[in-house]
Amino acid sequence: MSGARRARRGWFRKNSIALGALVVTIPFAGWWTTHSDYKSWYDGEPRDPVQVAAGGTSYNGATWYAASVEQDPQPLQGGHSTEDKLPPDTTRIRVYFRLQVDKLSALDGLGGCSLHLRAPDGRTWDETVVADDYQDRPTGCAGGTDDKPESWRGAAAQYYLKPTAGKPFETVAIFVVPTSVAGSVQPTITWATKLPQYLAFPR
Repeated sequence: MSGARRARRGWFRKNSIALGALVVTIPFAGWWTTHSDYKSWYDGEPRDPVQVAAGGTSYNGATWYAASVEQDPQPLQGGHSTEDKLPPDTTRIRVYFRLQVDKLSALDGLGGCSLHLRAPDGRTWDETVVADDYQDRPTGCAGGTDDKPESWRGAAAQYYLKPTAGKPFETVAIFVVPTSVAGSVQPTITWATKLPQYLAFPR
């Protein structure tokens, strides 16, 4: 028995450096993993606003102007969602974003934008994907054409053309938010390549 005890003590003595390294490495690995995950989340959060000034702000290859916010708007055209009922205690918001590019090539850099409404407490809502009756402009930050016939768009058809360099154009986004914050939400735009910055429009 005494020989077995001596052998066990000898193993610990021989491997003391490796065991000591484990004592340091395991907590460090856990800290590093947690730190990396937190940093990825933190860097991907829109937390640095770039405020759009009344006279326009140059950002990401375009000049951005004040947005127009309409609370509980009326439908603009006869689309498909004639029975479009909102969930209880929610409100529809329509936002017109106005911008201008000096070179049409800048439109490529505007693709991939995400349009949001942001409450004062930091909560955000993405645009509603299906809201045809309330849209009379192209969606997205690059403007663009539409494959529906011109007669379907009616008076709105003029907006479904490729933007012109040096001339402002508008894009639209429709949101559904809780009624309690409908009067205070702020339009914002994010790009994955620009985070943690985001474009903030005054309301």
